[in-house]
Amino acid sequence: MHLTARSSGWRFQIRIPRSLEPCFGTVPVRLNLGPLPKRPALRVARLLAGHAERLFRAAETGNTMTDMSRDELVEELQELLVQVLADAEATIESLRRQREMEVRTVTLRLQTERYRDQLDMQDRLKLLGGAIDGLAKTAESLPKSQRDDIAAQIAALSAQVQQVLAGGPDKPMLLDQLEVWTGLRKDHAQDKKVKTDANRIRDFVEYAGDKPVNRYRFSDFQSFTNVLARSPANMTKERTFRGMTRAQAADHNDTLKERFPTLTGKAIETNYLSPLRMFFKTMAAEHDFRSPLADMSPTIPNTARDSVVRVPFTVEELNIWFKAAAQEKRPDLKWLPLLATLTGARVGELIYLQGKDVRKITDTLWVADLTTDLIIEGEETERQIKNETSRRLFALHEVLEQTAFYDHCAKRRADDWLFPHAFKHGKELVKDPADAASKRLNGRLEKLGIHRPYETTFHSSRHTAKDIMRVAKIDPRTADRQTGHAMKSAGDNYGKKTLLVEEVEVLVALKLPEGLDLSPYITKPKPRLT
Repeated sequence: MHLTARSSGWRFQIRIPRSLEPCFGTVPVRLNLGPLPKRPALRVARLLAGHAERLFRAAETGNTMTDMSRDELVEELQELLVQVLADAEATIESLRRQREMEVRTVTLRLQTERYRDQLDMQDRLKLLGGAIDGLAKTAESLPKSQRDDIAAQIAALSAQVQQVLAGGPDKPMLLDQLEVWTGLRKDHAQDKKVKTDANRIRDFVEYAGDKPVNRYRFSDFQSFTNVLARSPANMTKERTFRGMTRAQAADHNDTLKERFPTLTGKAIETNYLSPLRMFFKTMAAEHDFRSPLADMSPTIPNTARDSVVRVPFTVEELNIWFKAAAQEKRPDLKWLPLLATLTGARVGELIYLQGKDVRKITDTLWVADLTTDLIIEGEETERQIKNETSRRLFALHEVLEQTAFYDHCAKRRADDWLFPHAFKHGKELVKDPADAASKRLNGRLEKLGIHRPYETTFHSSRHTAKDIMRVAKIDPRTADRQTGHAMKSAGDNYGKKTLLVEEVEVLVALKLPEGLDLSPYITKPKPRLT
């Protein structure tokens, strides 16, 4: 069974058993499932595969279904597909209504609790207000010298009550505190992440205004979220939106006949709401007020674009890519496609490899080592990694010994970049070599006709590597150690944190997909086993 993602949706495919090819032909049975989310599409595909297998077994055992034609087989699967999709649609609608009811229940409970707190506060303030009124009447009967002093105290007390009703005294301004918060996060997250989060919070300030941190209301965040759901995803790169705010870009995008793709719900949550939530949680603890996001999180409108499911490359696409990449003169453009597919390493991990990082751990086993610091201008510099599990060794497939890759590595000194072209553009240094390399490689994919925005990109090579290991029955923990993914359980965290020699042996000899053509890279005979 195969399930592939296409621009029109998912396509299901199952191979005809050889024994039944005289009855049904040799062409696999293919059915379009439509634009379903990935998980439902997988469930539907498994149901179709199970039903098809039952039909195949019945035909092979001489059941009456041996008279079934290929068209009848496809028609029966189509009928099953229609029924499954109808049932799924009804289930999804039921779950949607249930979720709406749960959200309403939680919202009502929170609003009720807040209303009770407000009533309690109002009762206390009424008592205080009554006491103030009584004190004022008592003061009227006092001599003037005493009356003026008490009146001043009453006025100060009334001002304090008004301040409490307004949420307390003004705290520092948001943009001032953003600079402080950004400084505090240094060395706690990657510089790029800190900078990006700060820019997303500035986007919020641009929309809601720069105020004291305790003067924002929940509605500020909800209305900002509503604007983001209509905002173009790449507005900073499109000339059409140059000089516009997020709100202006969203309004302008709505007027276009062909709207630019908007931000996805996942992007809004991860890139905007998550930093805002963290920032206001910190501010509330530092300046003693209640965060407006403490009880409720803004809801993302249903109109927000769904995230595109990234898919691995097919063997055919890899063959097209490798044939072109092997002819490239620049080392990064030549070797990164092959390395990323064989190892599952991220582009940022491969770009920052130095001569010392590619090494042997035995006479025959090669690895790339991300556990050491970088050497830049003679100084040891901490290697920037995505997370702690990314600090690892990853195995290099034995097929690389049949290529010129290790010859290239041998020409680089210990502190040389393996791919130096990625760090310069002309005579200028590139600010973000990994990002620039990713864009350059995606441009190559686009020219070859195998690039689909968000869906099939250079990062898809990482998905491809995971599929290759899965099909080869590699232990999931070993596969995660190879790619630097987080461990799935506490038990997986036990044991050595990097690959064992025995695991490297397995990964080096990993069986590659049938039909994968690496001949454009091959320049040497396969090494003989000793």
